[in-house]
Amino acid sequence: MRVGRVVGKSATQVVLIGAALAFAATPAVAAEISPGGASAVFQASSAPVGADVSFPQCGGSLPPDQAFGVVGVNDGLAGTRNPCLGEELIWATDRTTGASSEPNASLYVNTGDPGNSYDGEPVADWSFSGTGPYGTCLATVEAPHLFAAGQDSLACAWEYGFQKAAQDLVWLQGAAASVGLPTEAGAYPWWLDVETSNSWQSSTQLNVADLEGMVYSLDRAGVLSLGVYAFPPQWGQITGGITTLAPGSLHPLSDWLLGAGSLAAAESSCQQPPFVGGTDRLAQFPSGQFDGDYAC
Repeated sequence: MRVGRVVGKSATQVVLIGAALAFAATPAVAAEISPGGASAVFQASSAPVGADVSFPQCGGSLPPDQAFGVVGVNDGLAGTRNPCLGEELIWATDRTTGASSEPNASLYVNTGDPGNSYDGEPVADWSFSGTGPYGTCLATVEAPHLFAAGQDSLACAWEYGFQKAAQDLVWLQGAAASVGLPTEAGAYPWWLDVETSNSWQSSTQLNVADLEGMVYSLDRAGVLSLGVYAFPPQWGQITGGITTLAPGSLHPLSDWLLGAGSLAAAESSCQQPPFVGGTDRLAQFPSGQFDGDYAC
């Protein structure tokens, strides 16, 4: 996604747990005038092309005549809210053509696993309690009435991911209700945005536990379609790669491919083996000042 992010830690192995979700045509140029008067040019196409938008598009023009739209829930980082979520959901739901196998409106959420400290400072929203498939998240200091940061453990990483997805669900419900759209999580496909430009731990085991916590949270809320948006080499760096069909792993999730330089390249990238293990479903490419998305 074309958004600003905090550069985080590098990543390098994988642990699998239970509870995941099974889960070119000739272009024409369209112009739309933004509130500030600038012309926003987007490359439209008769191919099954949509676009993704988020907080950088707040107050500006949105791509016209798209087959479908994917809207970012967050403000660039996990744990933040896109202030234009409701308005952009209306764009995706009511102002796209539906001329694609994709539903008009989908959602994506930022992910990350900063651990209990970053650059020598404590991470304020890091988990300090909770029990999941990796056991109980324990605080670094056990004392009555003291809410110390949780340990850098698999249990706390899983809980962090679980809590971040739970917050995203609350934000979706509030934004959708405010504009009269469906508030149920299962009414939309969801995507996990997994990129090295967010904060990650050096342990891929911890990073995978974090993502699995998010998947479990969304699954429990009734999400029926879930996938991963990533550049395949970065996915491998963060998670170590998912290469098993083991039940309960991240393997069944669909792929949204980042990295194509054109619509033609996006179409071709849909033929490559899935980087997660499900199916290639979307491929992103630059189109004017927006991101285009080809439905594989």
